[in-house]
Amino acid sequence: MDERLPEAVRAAMRRLGESLQSRLPDVVEAVYVYGSAALGAYVAGSSDIDFLVFVKRALTPSEHERIRDAHAELEPALGGTEIMGAYIRVEDAGKPAEALLPILSYAERSLKTDGTGDINPVTWWILRKCGIRAYGRPIAFRYELSSEALVRYVIGNMNTYWAGWIARLEQIRQSPEAAEETAAANKLDFAVEWCVLGMLRQWYTIRTGDVTSKIGAGVYGLAQLPERWHGLVREAMALKRLEPAGRIDSQLKRLEELIGLLKLIQAESNRSWGERYAGEG
Repeated sequence: MDERLPEAVRAAMRRLGESLQSRLPDVVEAVYVYGSAALGAYVAGSSDIDFLVFVKRALTPSEHERIRDAHAELEPALGGTEIMGAYIRVEDAGKPAEALLPILSYAERSLKTDGTGDINPVTWWILRKCGIRAYGRPIAFRYELSSEALVRYVIGNMNTYWAGWIARLEQIRQSPEAAEETAAANKLDFAVEWCVLGMLRQWYTIRTGDVTSKIGAGVYGLAQLPERWHGLVREAMALKRLEPAGRIDSQLKRLEELIGLLKLIQAESNRSWGERYAGEG
């Protein structure tokens, strides 16, 4: 068991591996952790545990049910920590999600048979560079993934998923119902943490061709953004760390500042993409 993993993550993934092994003898090859725990940025009570279970062959519907039982057994021991992962054959590591559909995955305390299981270039990049084995045999990941392919995925995500977040926040701000008492602080807390750190991660990847954690992205943002945005970035980092975060009197002003920062990150991301990659086809 790798000592780089926090004890809570090690224990949870070891228990998952053992429970799967008892139900599916000679099927499970290994359980690997990626995400914040692999990047050295796991925050207990805030971070999810991202995992990949590597199996020797395609799984049958009856085996799906046994996997469902294994997760049901594990959930009470997680203490509310969310885990998210997928079940993949070893030979499928590094392949695009569309080549693997349907993917057996686990998220939101439910086993899913029709999703993508968070399989994308970022997942494969982290796994190849710093994935940590939590159970089973070591696997030599030999697939290739270029930084340009990584960045192409990320800029697409920036201009779809994250652009959608900006549009929704703008709709809230422009709605007739928007008023001081309706701009709930707890909902804005989530948006500040999720959007600021999530989009800064994407900006980091677009500019560097590498991947960092959310906290690492916040540190990067403080180094790269004008000082006027530092308060919002620090607030997002504090929320992620479950630390007290400063509040401003007007939640609507806070929302306006959030929208302004997110638009800036999107614009800078597209500018960086255009300078480094757009002319290459």
